[in-house]
This record gives sequence, C-alpha cells and structure tokens, in this order.
Amino acid sequence: MLETTDPHQLENDVRKVARTLYWQGWRLSSIARHLDVKPATVASWCRREKWKDATPVERIEASLEVRMMVLIAKDKKDGGDYKEIDLLGRQVERLARVRKYDETGKESDLNPKIATRNAGPKRRAPRNEISEEQHKRIIEAFRDSLFDYQKVWYRNGDQRTRNILKSRQIGATWYFAREALVDALDTDRNQIFLSASKAQAHVFKQYITQFARDAADVELTGDPIILPSGATLYFLGTNARTAQSYHGNFYFDEYFWVPKFRELNKVASGMAMHKRWRKTYFSTPSSVTHEAYAFWSGAHANRGRAAGDRIQIDTSHEALVRGMLCEDAQWRQIVTVLDAMAGGCDLFDIDELRREYSAEEFANLLMCQFIDDSLSVFKLSDLQRCMVDSWEEWADDFSPLLLRPFGHREVWVGYDPALTGDSAGL
Repeated sequence: MLETTDPHQLENDVRKVARTLYWQGWRLSSIARHLDVKPATVASWCRREKWKDATPVERIEASLEVRMMVLIAKDKKDGGDYKEIDLLGRQVERLARVRKYDETGKESDLNPKIATRNAGPKRRAPRNEISEEQHKRIIEAFRDSLFDYQKVWYRNGDQRTRNILKSRQIGATWYFAREALVDALDTDRNQIFLSASKAQAHVFKQYITQFARDAADVELTGDPIILPSGATLYFLGTNARTAQSYHGNFYFDEYFWVPKFRELNKVASGMAMHKRWRKTYFSTPSSVTHEAYAFWSGAHANRGRAAGDRIQIDTSHEALVRGMLCEDAQWRQIVTVLDAMAGGCDLFDIDELRREYSAEEFANLLMCQFIDDSLSVFKLSDLQRCMVDSWEEWADDFSPLLLRPFGHREVWVGYDPALTGDSAGL
C-alpha cells in the first residue's frame, strides 16, 4: 500500500495509517485485513501507543499530520491541494492555541484579540497612504490600459508644453487623470487640473479615485487630494482668482470652451513657471474666433515680433497627426476619431456616427475641424459672456452634489418651446 525502501519507515507509516483508521471507528481485525498486517501486531500497536486513551485534540492533530504529509509529498499539486494545505495549516495553528489554553487557562491564548481589546488607540494610517506594492500595481495598470495614441502622449510627457486638438470621447481626460496620478507618485510633483467649469474639473477627480480603487484597492479622499509625500492634486474651475495660488504640473481641459482664455492662461501658465513643471492643453475645437485659436495656431508667439522674426506653424492634420515639436516650443498633435480607431480604440461605430450627425457636426465633433462663426447671429464669444461657473459663482447657496442643490427655495424655470417638432414638456 505504501511505497518505501526503508523497512522502519514502512512500519512507521503503516502504524500511522492503522491508528487513523482506528480513530475513525474501524475494528482492529478489519484494520489488519485492510493493511495486510497480523492482527496481533495491530493490537500491540494499539496497546503500546494507547490509541484508546488519546484525547480528541490529539486524534485531530495526528490526522492533520498524516493528511498534510500526503499532500506535501505529492510531486504535482493542483489548486485544490494548495487550498487544502492552507486550510490544514490554519487548523494546526488553531489546535496549538487550544493546547496552550489547556496549559494556562487564559482566554487570550485561545483568542489573541482579547489581549488587545482594551489596548490604547492604534496609530492611524496616513491619509491616502499608498504602499510600494500598490504603487507598482497602479503603474502596471496604467501602462497596460493605453491605446497607441495615448502611448504617444505618454512618451512625450517630458515636453515642457503639450497642446493636443482631439476628437470627442477618445479618453483624453481619462488618460491625463491617470498620467497625473502616476507622475505624482513617481516624482512627488503637484498636479493641477483646470477645465471649462469646476464640475468638469472634478471629472478628473472621479477618474483618479476610481483608478486607484480598481488598480490597487486604495481609497483616495479629500479636495484637494494630498498624498503622504506631500504631492497635492488640485481641481479648479476657470476662476482666475483661484487659479493663481498654486504651483505644479497643470492640465487644461477643453480650453477652447472657456471664456476669457487669454486672461486665464496668463494666470494659469504662471503656476508652471519653474522649469520642473509641465503644461498640458487639450481640447475639442470650437470657433476660429475664440481667444485660444491664436494659442493653437502659433499666432500668439508673433505678438511684438518684427515681420522678419515671425514664425509660421503648420497646424494641418497631415503635419501634426504623429505629433510635432513646433517652433514656438509647443509639442502639438491632432487626433481625430479615425486616428483614434487606427490607434486601437474600438469603441466607435463610424458609420452610425456619420448617420447621427450632419457633415458639419461630424467634422467639428470628431474630425477636429473648427467652426467659423464670424457671420453667425450669435457668436460663441458673445454667448460665453453669459456663462458662469455655478460651482464657483453660486457657492454660497448652491450645493450641486446634494439631492436638492438649492434646498427648498424657489427657482426660476426657463422654457423655450419650438414652433414645430418640440416634444419637451414640464
């Protein structure tokens, strides 16, 4: 039954098996027949080793030992074997506590938690603490999640200024939120997020906290988010007064849709004035009359320059599709929806999108084409004068994250019915 070349070992192994069978309720004669051993030999083992007098704990310990030795001796173990070894190991530990309790009578030997039940308060872990192992998991998850065009952005992360014109819904905000968290962990640099509104800036925060939770089971909290290293992640709207108090890498999301871009950018760029900081601008296009258009086209760099010193930047898709460091020291790239699809993004049905949008809408939303509103009745710049950032301007009595953001007070309702084809209703 048991294979071994050592006769003493063979007898010892057979005796252990016989003992286990006896404790399972087998008769001595049945054990002898099963193991092909003389009945007198089995009876001698039982008498000398006092099998009958063994306590329940001793019987269980011996059975655990036999089973553990069988599993450990297996050359090829499967997942079930490893699970059983782990389970049996925990039972051995538990029985050791029972033995110690039998010797001392102390309940704390049976349950170690009792010894610390009345201990003083534990040291609280630092807020937003991330271990070295969790740090590695975040970096691996980040690198494993990228499309090809996002890898281009990552490789150019050390550019002093990145300026990206992009299609809608290709994961730019999602990517840069993750990039910023990884950079904060790797370099301890602050990260500052600006967007067309504070609510939009908090989309960065949602992406960051979700990423940390999914990748490393880390719960990041606070506004701003402060890491144990001191690196701080700020989430700001377009209020120039609040955007001038910080320093760090900054990410300017949808900058073609913010009012008073020149004023805000003057303040915002000052946050990254030191050479260690990086600036990243990315947006879908709006109008050629927007203040940010000169920043994209490079015309801003020619202000105050003599005619012979002016630069010309080719901002065509053909020139910038792979990304290019331009004469004004900005690294520019254009990523259309077709570029994103070529770069591995399989989230779009391009034929369906062409049916859903007019040619002009498709070109603007997905192909990075600007709108020329110079002949429009209402120019974008005029409409933007009517806009406010509700999270900033209404902060005294408006809480957007509550179920009733304005409490139980009265509000105005605007309603603009069309002459035909309007299915809206109150």
